[in-house]
Amino acid sequence: MEPMRPMLAVHSPAGVPRGDEWVHEVKWDGIRLMVEVVDGRVRLTNRNGVDVTVTYPELHDVSHLPADLLLDGEVVVATADASGFAAVMPRMHQRDPRRITQLAASHPVQYMVFDLLRLDGRDLTRLPLTERRALLDEVGLGSGSSAWQLPPQYDDGDLLAQATLEAGLEGVVSKRRSSPYAPGARNGDWVKVPHRSEFVGVIGGWVPEAGSTRRLGALWIGHPHDETTFDDDGLLHLVTRAGSGLGHRERDDLLGVLREIETDRCPFVVPPVGPDARRTHWVEPLLCVQVRHLGSPGAPLSRDRAQTPSEFGQLRQPVLRRLRPDVTPLEASAITFDEGGVSADQG
Repeated sequence: MEPMRPMLAVHSPAGVPRGDEWVHEVKWDGIRLMVEVVDGRVRLTNRNGVDVTVTYPELHDVSHLPADLLLDGEVVVATADASGFAAVMPRMHQRDPRRITQLAASHPVQYMVFDLLRLDGRDLTRLPLTERRALLDEVGLGSGSSAWQLPPQYDDGDLLAQATLEAGLEGVVSKRRSSPYAPGARNGDWVKVPHRSEFVGVIGGWVPEAGSTRRLGALWIGHPHDETTFDDDGLLHLVTRAGSGLGHRERDDLLGVLREIETDRCPFVVPPVGPDARRTHWVEPLLCVQVRHLGSPGAPLSRDRAQTPSEFGQLRQPVLRRLRPDVTPLEASAITFDEGGVSADQG
């Protein structure tokens, strides 16, 4: 049987929806996960339907759950020194048993459950959200380990938005109480209001860490300068410089790829200037990366003159989220804010 694809949320530029027909939840900064239990055996699949059961041993004990059910939720990691997607990212795509054991100890996950789609052989997807949630409340998640969490729902979306903003959380997801569960659909019954925006850009160069030529410090990221000529000239306009967000292993893996596509030619139509620019290794504009930031979604910087790093005022606190091998450079410029397909969570 093919894994069920998760229901998705639409982006709400107008803010949190109001009215009694809506209920509101915290928008977690983690990895979407479907948990299926059949005859007491668990299977975990990610948003794309890939089996990742081996990756999360914390969720293998389902003795406290019914013998047949299907859950929708999100795995998150919060350690003493890291939280959010940067903390959970080392857990992604792991298949090495020794490494998984190490990460389960250093970066343990919690599964934030927000929907119940099947119970004791009964398909619940056509029931309204309120009925599915009532059944989920009775499942007994709290009787298991701390890895299983049932986060609360809230009636006041504006108050939750303010609280999550002050707490540095991802944002709010609002759901229509009467809505059935529509696998793989993005129909407006779920609405997300993130506190940060995201875009996908093209890597044009990398800067070594200070005092090292062997470690990746930051990336210069842009968008195609002219989509009609990009296949011929490969020129980018500069959007931002970003360095934080990736773990050491991800940086090392990425640097290995970047070294293979280095070039003497700067791909930016208006090159950056300053000390970092002089230390930059330029690369062919082939790889796309997802970036999270505060502020506007990254209007292009001036195309008429070079700029120093202090002039990157359009993007506040840019953070590297992940590589996007599924996006081509020409597609990247169309993904410039938090919308469908960008986030790995409920949206």
